[in-house]
Amino acid sequence: METLVKEQSKNEILATSTEIRTITDLWNATIEYYKEGLYDTDAMYNVYRRSTPRITFQDIANVFSGVYADTYWNVVKMDASILSKHMVQALGLSDNQATLYANNAMRQWRGAFSRNNISDTGSIPSQGAYTQSIDIVCNQDAPLIPAQLIENWNNEFWKTPTVGKNYIYVRVQNKDFVGDLAIKAQMFYTTGGFNQPPSSWIQCLTVDGDKQEGDILLLDNKPGVLNLGDRGASEAFYFNPKSTNHVCVIAAMRDEYFVKNDPLGISGSNWNSTVWITHNGAAVWHNVNPQVNANTELRIFNQDGTNEKFILNAQCRNVPVGYTISFESKDKLINSGEITIKKDSQFIQTEFALPGYYEGDVDVKIEGPNGELLPQNAAVELTMLWKLPKGHDFYTKAAETFDALDLVRNERSVLTSLGSYTITGQENYTLKGQEN
Repeated sequence: METLVKEQSKNEILATSTEIRTITDLWNATIEYYKEGLYDTDAMYNVYRRSTPRITFQDIANVFSGVYADTYWNVVKMDASILSKHMVQALGLSDNQATLYANNAMRQWRGAFSRNNISDTGSIPSQGAYTQSIDIVCNQDAPLIPAQLIENWNNEFWKTPTVGKNYIYVRVQNKDFVGDLAIKAQMFYTTGGFNQPPSSWIQCLTVDGDKQEGDILLLDNKPGVLNLGDRGASEAFYFNPKSTNHVCVIAAMRDEYFVKNDPLGISGSNWNSTVWITHNGAAVWHNVNPQVNANTELRIFNQDGTNEKFILNAQCRNVPVGYTISFESKDKLINSGEITIKKDSQFIQTEFALPGYYEGDVDVKIEGPNGELLPQNAAVELTMLWKLPKGHDFYTKAAETFDALDLVRNERSVLTSLGSYTITGQENYTLKGQEN
């Protein structure tokens, strides 16, 4: 009974605090309620009572989607239906009104954010390739000062990991969260390829102390919090590959408002993997490497226990006419045949089916007429798609999640990306001021 009285008293004190006149006031009040331990519905009702008419229901939805992120995180993504239900309970909105506000709020990431690609602004689901993060950095066996990474924020910088010790980092910013974020970073790697389940990821440890979670450092190279718009870079992690095989590096950030971002706790499935990375602004993936041989072997998975249909796309950029490309798995389940490049922006597509829980290798062969490798300015972006025809268990859900309801109306298959891998002509990522 004493605890209940204390909770009620605390609620009343906060509820009768100063009027909320600005968006900053709204963030401050919501964060205060969160830190006091109030449920989101109680906090929502209180900020509504304290707000001037200039503060809209959409403003409230936006702020709560960031501050109470853990409340709305549903296994692999922020669930707008939870926010919507709670707005109905707290504010007396109709289901239609609340759904509109919640859906709009969840279209933008608010909190610890790293970029999936150079043009990523945090829209959800992420737009464009989501395995081309420029915020994951590898500098082989030479450490970097994090300030260099922050000052050269838009530089793509990646030196292909060597066998043995490599230093890797992740950059992160406070995206649209009006408050301090004390962020921790985790980093992993896995075999190069497509649709790798979290069970195949290997966790990297920090250089200082062999910790699973690393601090975020500021321009002064000291740990600190990120306020709205601030940028930081993680402390160094060790990355120790044992072979020259292609690899992918993944990073995931956590803060006090988003503790549930634990990729190793996600059960493997095609759906969970694709939704987690496309709907999570605090997770990024780097899957770009230069061609070192005509044949590149990449790992490929079907995480589900059912026979599923897939597509492997290749978008060729500046690949000279006369080069050839082919995809072939050892068991011949994937076999494109040899395709000759007839224009430098050619698009190639191969469809195939894989049995349940398939794990295998696909050999991607790219070479010129005389065995030449890709020239300096050329690249081939390979993307694996999951094909969901009408009647598939995930057909309607995928259309709703990825804003593809027009395909349902026309009874067409829905395609969801399961990852991409880019093979470039040579290493051409540089960091301004970095010594060779």
